[in-house]
Amino acid sequence: MSENDAASKAAKALSKRGAAKGGRARANVLTPEERSEIASKAAQDRWKRERAKKGEVPPPPDPPVSQEVAPAGDDLPFSAFPGTLMMGALELECHVLNDGRRVLAGGEIVRALRGTRSKPASVQRYFDGMPNYTAGMFDDRMMNFRVPGMPQIAMGFEATVLIDICDMYIAADDAGQLKPNQQGLVKQSWTIMRASGKVGIEALIDEATGYQEVREKRALQVKLQAFIADDMQEWVKTFPDEFWEELARLEGIRYQARHRPLRWGGYVMKFIYNSIDPDVAAELKRRNPNPHYRQNLHQLLRDFGKDKLHQQLGGVIAVMRGCKDMNEFRSQFDRVFEKKNQVEFDWDVAV
Repeated sequence: MSENDAASKAAKALSKRGAAKGGRARANVLTPEERSEIASKAAQDRWKRERAKKGEVPPPPDPPVSQEVAPAGDDLPFSAFPGTLMMGALELECHVLNDGRRVLAGGEIVRALRGTRSKPASVQRYFDGMPNYTAGMFDDRMMNFRVPGMPQIAMGFEATVLIDICDMYIAADDAGQLKPNQQGLVKQSWTIMRASGKVGIEALIDEATGYQEVREKRALQVKLQAFIADDMQEWVKTFPDEFWEELARLEGIRYQARHRPLRWGGYVMKFIYNSIDPDVAAELKRRNPNPHYRQNLHQLLRDFGKDKLHQQLGGVIAVMRGCKDMNEFRSQFDRVFEKKNQVEFDWDVAV
């Protein structure tokens, strides 16, 4: 086995250690307008360079791939630790998600392969340039995720996808399947593989984001910071009337807005906050143990937490509408919002 082959195998093994399967996604961190503008400018620059070199106009490039953004109601993971991964002179955007997955933001894969700072128009073009690439082979390692404080839905790849792509370019070069103008990609692939093989791509991201030092100590704290504000905010009506009316219908009682049963506070904790996240629910109760009029739990949520709350309310109300009584609703809720490690709450709590 050659030294290069050994380095390739070692780098790939180290980088994949502990990697988790990702989810499917078809979104880009850029808006469609931004993607189109960047792709158009890049195409014009390529044409100018080709004209200067050969004195001829090359065929127009393929149009950029337009990727849809997932609906805002999706239950997406979020970036708990954003950071910048230094790879030579490059600065690559990277994240550790709240579920522990390490990801590189969409176009950073191509920026790493090209060794340039410019944003690429399409990752797919570089996939298609590999003779040993099979359509869709990385789909299950792409994911949509949210960056707290950012309105766009971001798209990223599992960090180990970069290692696999480098390995594929190197293998294709060994088989004599690459074109002369792809040798730069092979050279950059070796640079990435050697750098990653020392400590593994995930360890690089952990180091860049600070996740390695605080993984266990601050994981809970970071999650709570994403959801919960430092101070209670002004009251704004958040729970729609339909939520309370459906609770009354399911219990077979008449709804009176000013006389809600104390047990409904327990319903709110179980079906809403605890279902969103038990740790967040427990912290909200610790911060506000006796919620009352205009001093409600939702007033402690940041915008990211409020988004999750609205999503949960919409889902719960949809399930309520299809049930005839509370027993059926409980059964359907457990099926639709199945969660492990649910904590118990006192049902006689004010809303």
